Amino acid sequence: MTRDKRTRLYLTAASMGFVATILMVVSQILDWPDFVAGLSVGVLLVSLVMLLLRRFRDEYIEQLWNSGTGFAFVAVVATFAFAPFLEGFVDGVTRSARDQMISPEFVGPIALIAFFVGFHLKWLRSSL
Repeated sequence: MTRDKRTRLYLTAASMGFVATILMVVSQILDWPDFVAGLSVGVLLVSLVMLLLRRFRDEYIEQLWNSGTGFAFVAVVATFAFAPFLEGFVDGVTRSARDQMISPEFVGPIALIAFFVGFHLKWLRSSL
């Protein structure tokens, strides 16, 4: 397999992972059937394995990977730091004392979405 084909396969895996992450989050929010969530998680796992196996093969892929991981780190820190404040503020404004809406299980999908957003933004910026 040529280097261009491997790079194209890598970028296709990144796009599949982004779509699978969005589908997973939407299926959880809208309470879709379990097979939709399972399918999206399966595609996401295949995508992440492909991304992890080839993450530092060349400088271009390494830059994309570093951009994605930087976005994911900032998203996780911001979620843990500001989500309780934001949730309390909204509950105070609406005068409704609800249970905690943002649970720790929410951080994983946020990190994945932020990773793929950072990855794709760097990819788009470098291709312009």
